[in-house]
Amino acid sequence: MSALKRKPVPRLSFSGQSRLPQKAASLHQQVDVQGSAPEEIVRRLSASLAGFEVLIVPGLDGSARHHWQSSWQRLFRANGVAVRRVTQANWSKPDYENWVTALVAAVKKSKKPVLLVGHSLGCLLITHAIKKGLLPETVAGALLVAPADVENGPELERYRVAAFSPVPLSPLPFPSVVVGSRNDPWLSVTSARKFARHWSASFVDAGRKGHIGNQSDLGDWLDGLLFLDRLTQTVLLEKTGLSRHQKRVLQ
Repeated sequence: MSALKRKPVPRLSFSGQSRLPQKAASLHQQVDVQGSAPEEIVRRLSASLAGFEVLIVPGLDGSARHHWQSSWQRLFRANGVAVRRVTQANWSKPDYENWVTALVAAVKKSKKPVLLVGHSLGCLLITHAIKKGLLPETVAGALLVAPADVENGPELERYRVAAFSPVPLSPLPFPSVVVGSRNDPWLSVTSARKFARHWSASFVDAGRKGHIGNQSDLGDWLDGLLFLDRLTQTVLLEKTGLSRHQKRVLQ
């Protein structure tokens, strides 16, 4: 692996480092009163993702049809963005070795640079695979949403994820963004910031969104799409070496 280190929403319809919270706020000014994104924003996001494959990495209990990860998968497929999902044999009883194997196999199938989009235990899965040196250099970046603090999560649920403890705290070798919620039962803001610091990732405070999962009812989660776009722009700048002027950065 390379050692590159670095410091309810309605459905959207497509046509067509950095200080993330400030940038995202400027984009919100372009959202219409119905809450849907202007075509210019989604067109640019599609263009940003054209050179990548998005690999969705669900967590404990998987991502239901209404989960934002599932919404993104449908959204991207409908608009020509390469996207796949890691599949696991048993979402409710995660087997550590089998889950790691499935993630690595999914990444190795990609023909393009990979952007990982993890949620909850899926984020921990990514960090464990990195710590073990199993992910290929084709992984270009990661959006890590509500990474599960398996050592301090809900007491009645910890036994289900005990095999993923302790949380790996080594720097990630590619640009990454950690998204945390202020009322997440699986992750305090303090822990989210700590993980981001140890992983050399940017941190985004998503507000009060619970665990940002199946129970959060976020639709296509516009904020998350904006965070993904900013991550993509960072990857393009750092991986391709092109100048900022050559990038179509969302403003």
